Amino acid sequence: MDHWRRRSRRFTWVLLFASATLILPALLGSGATVPLAAALASFAGALGLLRERLATLPTVVGYDLGLYGRDCWIGAAVGSAITLAFLGASSGELRALGGLAGLVGMVNYFLRPLYLYVATLLSRPFRSEN
Repeated sequence: MDHWRRRSRRFTWVLLFASATLILPALLGSGATVPLAAALASFAGALGLLRERLATLPTVVGYDLGLYGRDCWIGAAVGSAITLAFLGASSGELRALGGLAGLVGMVNYFLRPLYLYVATLLSRPFRSEN
Protein backbone atom coordinates (compact mmCIF):
# COMPACT_ATOMS: atom_id res chain seq x y z
CA MET A 1 0.00 0.00 0.00
CA ASP A 2 2.93 2.30 0.64
CA HIS A 3 3.79 2.02 -3.04
CA TRP A 4 0.42 3.54 -3.98
CA ARG A 5 0.81 6.32 -1.41
CA ARG A 6 4.11 7.32 -2.97
CA ARG A 7 2.70 7.19 -6.49
CA SER A 8 -0.31 9.32 -5.61
CA ARG A 9 1.94 11.84 -3.85
CA ARG A 10 4.17 11.98 -6.92
CA PHE A 11 1.15 12.48 -9.21
CA THR A 12 0.00 15.42 -7.09
CA TRP A 13 3.45 17.01 -7.14
CA VAL A 14 3.88 16.56 -10.90
CA LEU A 15 0.58 18.31 -11.60
CA LEU A 16 1.33 21.14 -9.18
CA PHE A 17 4.73 21.68 -10.78
CA ALA A 18 3.15 21.58 -14.25
CA SER A 19 0.68 24.17 -13.02
CA ALA A 20 3.53 26.45 -11.96
CA THR A 21 5.32 26.02 -15.29
CA LEU A 22 2.17 27.20 -17.07
CA ILE A 23 1.05 29.97 -14.73
CA LEU A 24 4.41 31.74 -14.33
CA PRO A 25 5.03 32.39 -18.05
CA ALA A 26 1.37 33.37 -18.45
CA LEU A 27 1.75 35.96 -15.69
CA LEU A 28 4.65 37.39 -17.68
CA GLY A 29 2.31 37.79 -20.65
CA SER A 30 3.21 34.71 -22.69
CA GLY A 31 0.56 32.68 -24.44
CA ALA A 32 0.82 29.08 -25.57
CA THR A 33 3.47 29.26 -28.29
CA VAL A 34 5.98 26.87 -29.80
CA PRO A 35 8.94 28.78 -28.25
CA LEU A 36 7.33 28.44 -24.80
CA ALA A 37 6.77 24.72 -25.36
CA ALA A 38 10.40 24.37 -26.46
CA ALA A 39 11.60 26.31 -23.42
CA LEU A 40 9.55 24.09 -21.11
CA ALA A 41 10.85 20.97 -22.87
CA SER A 42 14.42 22.24 -22.46
CA PHE A 43 13.70 22.98 -18.80
CA ALA A 44 12.36 19.43 -18.41
CA GLY A 45 15.51 18.07 -20.03
CA ALA A 46 17.75 20.09 -17.73
CA LEU A 47 15.80 18.96 -14.67
CA GLY A 48 15.96 15.38 -15.96
CA LEU A 49 19.74 15.61 -16.10
CA LEU A 50 19.82 17.04 -12.57
CA ARG A 51 17.30 14.65 -11.03
CA GLU A 52 19.94 12.60 -9.18
CA ARG A 53 21.20 15.77 -7.52
CA LEU A 54 17.68 16.93 -6.81
CA ALA A 55 16.96 13.56 -5.17
CA THR A 56 19.57 14.38 -2.51
CA LEU A 57 17.73 17.47 -1.26
CA PRO A 58 17.20 17.44 2.51
CA THR A 59 14.05 16.88 4.53
CA VAL A 60 12.54 20.20 5.62
CA VAL A 61 9.69 20.49 8.11
CA GLY A 62 8.95 16.78 7.67
CA TYR A 63 8.85 16.89 3.85
CA ASP A 64 11.42 14.93 1.88
CA LEU A 65 12.31 17.47 -0.79
CA GLY A 66 14.41 14.89 -2.61
CA LEU A 67 11.30 12.78 -3.21
CA TYR A 68 9.67 15.73 -4.95
CA GLY A 69 12.78 17.17 -6.56
CA ARG A 70 13.51 14.15 -8.70
CA ASP A 71 10.06 14.38 -10.34
CA CYS A 72 10.18 18.07 -11.30
CA TRP A 73 11.25 17.21 -14.83
CA ILE A 74 7.99 15.29 -15.39
CA GLY A 75 5.97 18.35 -14.36
CA ALA A 76 7.86 20.56 -16.80
CA ALA A 77 7.33 17.98 -19.55
CA VAL A 78 3.60 17.89 -18.78
CA GLY A 79 3.55 21.70 -18.95
CA SER A 80 5.26 21.55 -22.34
CA ALA A 81 2.78 18.96 -23.59
CA ILE A 82 -0.18 21.05 -22.42
CA THR A 83 1.30 24.08 -24.17
CA LEU A 84 1.67 22.13 -27.41
CA ALA A 85 -1.84 20.74 -27.10
CA PHE A 86 -3.32 24.23 -26.76
CA LEU A 87 -1.11 26.24 -29.13
CA GLY A 88 -2.43 29.72 -29.71
CA ALA A 89 -4.04 30.03 -26.27
CA SER A 90 -3.81 33.52 -24.79
CA SER A 91 -1.97 34.21 -21.54
CA GLY A 92 -5.27 34.16 -19.66
CA GLU A 93 -6.18 30.82 -21.16
CA LEU A 94 -2.72 29.48 -20.33
CA ARG A 95 -3.21 30.61 -16.72
CA ALA A 96 -6.55 28.80 -16.69
CA LEU A 97 -4.92 25.62 -18.03
CA GLY A 98 -2.28 25.88 -15.33
CA GLY A 99 -4.99 26.37 -12.75
CA LEU A 100 -6.84 23.34 -14.06
CA ALA A 101 -3.69 21.20 -13.80
CA GLY A 102 -3.22 22.41 -10.22
CA LEU A 103 -6.87 21.74 -9.44
CA VAL A 104 -6.61 18.14 -10.66
CA GLY A 105 -3.48 17.74 -8.53
CA MET A 106 -5.23 19.08 -5.44
CA VAL A 107 -8.33 16.95 -6.02
CA ASN A 108 -5.99 13.97 -6.13
CA TYR A 109 -4.38 15.18 -2.88
CA PHE A 110 -7.67 15.55 -1.04
CA LEU A 111 -9.25 12.34 -2.35
CA ARG A 112 -6.12 10.24 -1.83
CA PRO A 113 -7.10 9.07 1.68
CA LEU A 114 -10.49 7.96 0.37
CA TYR A 115 -9.26 5.91 -2.55
CA LEU A 116 -6.38 4.45 -0.52
CA TYR A 117 -8.95 3.35 2.07
CA VAL A 118 -11.08 1.76 -0.64
CA ALA A 119 -8.00 0.04 -2.08
CA THR A 120 -7.16 -1.33 1.38
CA LEU A 121 -10.68 -2.68 1.79
CA LEU A 122 -10.65 -4.28 -1.64
CA SER A 123 -7.22 -5.85 -1.14
CA ARG A 124 -8.06 -7.52 2.21
CA PRO A 125 -9.60 -10.67 0.72
CA PHE A 126 -6.45 -11.23 -1.37
CA ARG A 127 -3.88 -10.86 1.43
CA SER A 128 -2.22 -13.96 2.75
CA GLU A 129 -2.19 -14.22 6.54
CA ASN A 130 1.30 -15.49 7.41
